Amino acid sequence: MTSLIFVLMLQTANTQFLVSTKAGLVNYVRGPATVKPATSVPAGTTVGTGPGGAVELLLNPGSYLRMAESTQVVFDKVELYDISVRILEGSMLIEANGFNKELPLSVTTGNLKMEIINDGIYLFADGKIVVVDGRIRDASNGLVYTKGYQISDDQGYRAQKVKTFTTALELWSQQRDEAISQANLNVARSLRQVPNLPIDSFLDVWLFYPSFGSFIYMPGARYRSPYGHNYLSVGQRNDYRGGSLASGGSGNGGFSSGGRAADSGSSSSSGGGGGSSVGFSSAAPASTGASAPAPSAGAQSGAGGGHTATLGK
Repeated sequence: MTSLIFVLMLQTANTQFLVSTKAGLVNYVRGPATVKPATSVPAGTTVGTGPGGAVELLLNPGSYLRMAESTQVVFDKVELYDISVRILEGSMLIEANGFNKELPLSVTTGNLKMEIINDGIYLFADGKIVVVDGRIRDASNGLVYTKGYQISDDQGYRAQKVKTFTTALELWSQQRDEAISQANLNVARSLRQVPNLPIDSFLDVWLFYPSFGSFIYMPGARYRSPYGHNYLSVGQRNDYRGGSLASGGSGNGGFSSGGRAADSGSSSSSGGGGGSSVGFSSAAPASTGASAPAPSAGAQSGAGGGHTATLGK
């Protein structure tokens, strides 16, 4: 791994803020992994997790790639708005922000070459892609799939509507997003106390926050993540009240405490028949934020029917 490169350093009181310049920066590591926090991953380098491991990588500002255990991922391109990722094995989740039809995020899994073209949440495992929320485009034919669809390469190309449930990987991802949004509030308020702050340097960037131990997202304007958590911009003059940015409420990041991920070992659908259940092993983390246990890997599909996908518009 190469050392992290920064374009700006600012000392405010006892807190130091650093700005990252590339995708592929390692933001969080738990358990066995081939990378260390606060290092950047060069293009062509494989990032891996072992049993019980988990890694969070930064993409463009506001977007994250989160890896479950026993997973391998390669970045083919690492420019902030020209990112290409391949998942070689295991399970990963992408929380996407700021990609569109003209500037997509390219993701390859097996023989599927897809492009994320909208904010959202996307699960990848065993050659399958589940659009938890958002829009994804097939790079080979331009077909677009929306929320609730699974695209796979099993026995020839298939796309079908599926019933998804909250998985351990997604729950951990949401908990990370909630923790980062809270850290964003602290940083934004701290930066506002700095005289003659060059605000333009702190809009739509990653900032390292030592008290949190990770990079946090600083948007250019008020921002709501795909999980529903609010972020504050340094340039905003109106503030949030009540000391909390999270719109989801409770410490589990907005999921109800009775969600599927809380049922350790469960892989059943959240509803009855009519579709296949797709998700990751659901051993739930016991706590929120960076201290949450690593999510398990692997996708599981139920035996239900399902139907050919109607393409999103």
